[in-house]
Amino acid sequence: MATVINTNLASLFAQNSLSNAQNNLATSVQRLSSGLRINSAKDDAAGLAISQNMQSQINGTNQSVRNLSDATNLLQTADTSLSSIHDMLLRLKQLATQGYDGSLSVSQKLDIVQEMKDLNTEINTTAQRTQFNGINLLTSGSSIDQNNSDLKAGQKVINTAVSYATTAGTLGAVVGVAAGAAAGLDFSAAGVTGGTTLTGIELDPALAPKLGGLSFTFTANGNNLTMTGTQDGLAKSQTVTIRDSNFDSITAINDTQSLNFDQFGIKFNLSTTTVANKATLGSRIASAFTTAANDPLTFAGQMGEVTDVRLSGVAPGTYTLSTGASDGILTLSGTINGIATTQAVTLSDNAANATQTINFSSFGIQFDVKSYQAQTKANIADKLVLLNNGTPATAGQIVVGQGANSALKFQSGANSDAFIQIDTLNVQTGSTGSTAGQSSEMMTLGTRLTSSSAGNLGTLGSLDSIDVWQTAFKNAAAAVDNAIEYISTKRATFGSQMNRLSYVSTNLQAQSTNLQNSRSAIMDTDFAAETAKLTKGQIMQQAATAMLAQANQMPNVILSLLK
Repeated sequence: MATVINTNLASLFAQNSLSNAQNNLATSVQRLSSGLRINSAKDDAAGLAISQNMQSQINGTNQSVRNLSDATNLLQTADTSLSSIHDMLLRLKQLATQGYDGSLSVSQKLDIVQEMKDLNTEINTTAQRTQFNGINLLTSGSSIDQNNSDLKAGQKVINTAVSYATTAGTLGAVVGVAAGAAAGLDFSAAGVTGGTTLTGIELDPALAPKLGGLSFTFTANGNNLTMTGTQDGLAKSQTVTIRDSNFDSITAINDTQSLNFDQFGIKFNLSTTTVANKATLGSRIASAFTTAANDPLTFAGQMGEVTDVRLSGVAPGTYTLSTGASDGILTLSGTINGIATTQAVTLSDNAANATQTINFSSFGIQFDVKSYQAQTKANIADKLVLLNNGTPATAGQIVVGQGANSALKFQSGANSDAFIQIDTLNVQTGSTGSTAGQSSEMMTLGTRLTSSSAGNLGTLGSLDSIDVWQTAFKNAAAAVDNAIEYISTKRATFGSQMNRLSYVSTNLQAQSTNLQNSRSAIMDTDFAAETAKLTKGQIMQQAATAMLAQANQMPNVILSLLK
């Protein structure tokens, strides 16, 4: 290399090395001070893009964990109130059973009825005050308009009305015969002094739909009459005692009594006319039931019931059912967000006592239809479309009333299509007004406790007979049992959802940990490696500075040549 003054190449090399050493040192200091390997896009462009995508997943996953914590707390809030309602239902069952205590006076039984009504009120109040962040959990959601909707929980689906007859038709002849009418079954042929007439057969409205296609036989043992048969797939047998009618009188006397086979939902009303100083023996009446003309008692008819209607995010409005020509395809039509929408669902044949769920997922409407006798899908579809109970008188209407969205969705992952849905309930017991419910089990309970119609506690008074009291308490007890089963099922559903949320939350936390580990490998500073680089950079900076000083002194050699 030539000896020159104008261009000091050694100095230039030293300056370049010093600059590189200072840049490397600055990078190490920046990484060590920030803790990040990538502080700007120039540090690692591809790594930055990958890490930011990971950070998006981490943020979404972490927020989902918090979302699921809210969902768990919401479910726990609802379950706490359902637990209180459960306790009240158990107390109602105790009271309904206590009402059967024959040693109680009428006023004491009325006190029991009052407590049962108060508990019913508190069930509705508890449901109304159960909220989470302003959301009603046990009363919320769009609801079926109980007055105007043709299809609603508890609605009977009748193909052929249930009717009764016997082998010879004798019992069947009493259909529609008024009490006291001299028609029906006359037992005088059995050797009874005077005459006993079957004036009517009463069917429990709740059990009557289940009687179609069934036969029941009778056996007599003295004054005891036993009815036997299979109902709801269960073998049943019930015995009632027929009272003798014995009068010491000089004139004919009319005596009435009822043979209540309440386990089957059948009551026989008898009218006996006796003559002076003669007795009508219950054993002879019992024997008359077992004659070929009256045994077995057979029911015809096909009936079903809409047992439950569930709504999920359904906008208030009127939706209409239609079907083709006996094809078993049910079509729902209506407007969703201003767009005319239809959806067709193909039904299945129902076996006896079978239930199928009809799900119109596009609308968020699904309902269960139970058939008490075997029915074809075409029959089910046709009868659902022909339902006409509402106002205006248009068949096949599903009328949804105003209400908040009952489907609460919680994102359960980083992707927007990952979510868990929690449906709020309506466990109120009323059929209309502010306490209107959606569940047939809870609404039936409210009817049994408050309605003034026959067979319910709401109509009882001090002049009612023992049979009337017992029937009302029996109906109430049965309704309480169904309500307890319903609440138990819903609590079990909430419990399983809480367990599911716990597992999902644990899984998401593990995902977040793994994602952060992967992102850390890209973004975070490796302090062991970086401190080594820092030390190297410091030494290189010092060396470069020393060499630059030496290089800057090299032109001084030329001065010795000029002397």
